[in-house]
Amino acid sequence: MGHKSALRKCLIHFSLSPKRTFSTSKKVNEVLNKSQIESDLIKKIFDSNDEWKKFNNLEKERNYDLTMKMFSKSNKSKGLFRNPYLKDAKGLKKFSDESLEAAKALTSNLINVKSSYGLRSYVKDLDRLSDILCRVIDLCEFIRVVHPKKSFVNEAENAHQELFEHMNILNTSKPLFDNLDKVLHNKEIGIRKQLSNEEVAVGELLYADFKKSGIDMDSETGEKFVQLSSYIAAAGQEFNNNITIPASSSIKIEPSEWKESDFKTEHMKKISKGFDGSLNIPLYGNIPFDLIRSCPNSLIREKVWTALHSVPDEQIQLLTNLLRCREILAKLMGCQSYSEYALADKMARTPENVLSLLQGLIKDLQSDVIKELRNLYKFMPNAEQNASDEKVVKSIKPWDREYLLTKYMLSQKSTQSEDITEYFSLGTVVSGLSKLFQSIYGIELVPQRIDSGEVWSNEVRRFDAISDNDGKVGIMYLDLLQRSGKTPHPAHFTVVCSRQIDENELNESDKFNLRTYPSTKNVETIIYDNKIYQLPVISLVCNYNTNSAGIICLTLDQVATLFHEMGHAMHSMLGRTELHNVSGTRCQTDFVELPSILHETFARDERVLASFGRHYKTGEPVPLELLRKHLAADRILSSTETFGQAKMALLDQLYHGATEININDEKFDAIALYHELESNLSILADTKSTWPGKFGHLYSYGAVYYSYLLDRAIAAKVWNALFEKDPFSREAGEKFKNEVLRWGGSRDPWICLAKVLNIPELAKGDVKAMNLISEKSHISR
Repeated sequence: MGHKSALRKCLIHFSLSPKRTFSTSKKVNEVLNKSQIESDLIKKIFDSNDEWKKFNNLEKERNYDLTMKMFSKSNKSKGLFRNPYLKDAKGLKKFSDESLEAAKALTSNLINVKSSYGLRSYVKDLDRLSDILCRVIDLCEFIRVVHPKKSFVNEAENAHQELFEHMNILNTSKPLFDNLDKVLHNKEIGIRKQLSNEEVAVGELLYADFKKSGIDMDSETGEKFVQLSSYIAAAGQEFNNNITIPASSSIKIEPSEWKESDFKTEHMKKISKGFDGSLNIPLYGNIPFDLIRSCPNSLIREKVWTALHSVPDEQIQLLTNLLRCREILAKLMGCQSYSEYALADKMARTPENVLSLLQGLIKDLQSDVIKELRNLYKFMPNAEQNASDEKVVKSIKPWDREYLLTKYMLSQKSTQSEDITEYFSLGTVVSGLSKLFQSIYGIELVPQRIDSGEVWSNEVRRFDAISDNDGKVGIMYLDLLQRSGKTPHPAHFTVVCSRQIDENELNESDKFNLRTYPSTKNVETIIYDNKIYQLPVISLVCNYNTNSAGIICLTLDQVATLFHEMGHAMHSMLGRTELHNVSGTRCQTDFVELPSILHETFARDERVLASFGRHYKTGEPVPLELLRKHLAADRILSSTETFGQAKMALLDQLYHGATEININDEKFDAIALYHELESNLSILADTKSTWPGKFGHLYSYGAVYYSYLLDRAIAAKVWNALFEKDPFSREAGEKFKNEVLRWGGSRDPWICLAKVLNIPELAKGDVKAMNLISEKSHISR
């Protein structure tokens, strides 16, 4: 029942609506004209604080009356996410305590179940137990990363730890496992044949998860497993919390290592100079990053870059301990390595398959990477006109990349080049997303007023996702503006997942009905095909700054990032699930990035960008020539970027034992292994820094970081098959929604791909399927 285990996922069941057909050739101008009033409102409330305040505080007639029914005229706090428990930090503790109490009571019922009726509902009740705990754990994960109030963060930390530990205990509960085994595999009582396909699927997932959690261990070994799991969770969180801590706060440049021409005047004003002529360069603020881009002195760039990519020794020791404990845990579970343990239930299935994918990708990319590096090499001092590939690769170091790229970009700019970000204000991009979703999914993002206490910051905007066929399908909180202390990394949070609320939960005689069950009674519900579902609640978090005019204008990379996170949101919302454990993004880790990467592809298509790009002052459409120029510039190092991702994924595999490296050998050196890998691959080789201490995905995606690359390959196939000819196709959107998004984790991903791509051979998910996906996928962005 681990939080990231099969029990933590959610089973998606969709009641199929009548088949509909849609035009495959929607025109761009049709998309532009659709829902123009709503689009203008979205733009205004993001691009003007005055408009946002006016919208949020004044009731006035609007075209969508259904939203007005949700507004409260009371100034009394409704609680965070409209959860009345969450009016203050103490309420979070109460919510956690009551949820834990309900979980323990339900656990007791599950352990002592005797009747055939109790066994018949066992899988649903076990799923419900997971939902009780995960509702609080998910909420706490969000609060401790995003909430600005320390009191809330502290309570979230405490609640998260308590419930996570309780979840780990349940993972090794023999009575819970034995009853599940009886439900699924005891032919004499015949319960399994009474279950729906979804219940069987989730039951088997939970059964496998129990087995993976060492349920067959003796008590001493089981206790060791729990201790290891708890340490890994705590150490992993500490590791991720420390990735921004540098090895030092400044670096020293000796008098003989610099001259005045190495620095801009504004740099020298902020750099302290010693009596001996040495310089102390700070590693905070913009100076170090600007020096990497502009300083002509390679030695200074090397020192700055290396320092920025290094961590204290304690962080590397923490990483080493984390890797060793994972290796011990895997051996405890009868696996040769943690990679084998982690991949057993993933699409890739074995470390050998992952290594084959990565090694093949690295080999295929090398020629394209060298071509890209040649564009930079010509800006190297004393560059040779006909330099060999080996010379090019050896000449360009990782600290040269941004410096040479800056020179290359400047050489490409005309004197009249226009800033493309001015055509993509935040409001313009969000309204463009709404128009795109309306086109491909029939879903519109409708702005909503905020109730008192509902959000954690006045900068947060709320939207309801309204389907033209099914009504409201989700609630979305967009926290996109820069704020001090906020996580710098874009993130997607599912605060409430979509799942069906069973009739038992509505039964007055059920102790855990909607009136007493602390999680369910505080969520909004919808009716779909005469069934009641929790309405999913999503939050997207980014950290965008305003320009000199006070407007947030996005680069094309930032536009793509927002589309990426919205892809996760759509995955969470476009489903109606019976059970919690395979809902939306709670699917296999190496499949979960597919929707987000596919949506990111829309943001790199000139037809899509041109459909909504408008200058924030004049309203003029983005010039196509300018757009094409910037898209081309954005792809200058696309193969190099993908190569870098492949290196990171390969390091992830090496660290988690995919080869014969003995992680628990006292001579194991995590940084030496990293430097060896970099040297062997040679391209932009880093043999100086301790960067792995900043690689947070080593914890959160342990042994599964290759997922981005696999899903990028899949997304390329899906894009080519469905959207390349017409990115606004409703027919294509419906197919992707019905064959992929709606299933969450309830159907084998390989079957989803076989259906959506019309390639039956993919359903087997074997080596041939892996090869079919990875070949000629053009996964460089």
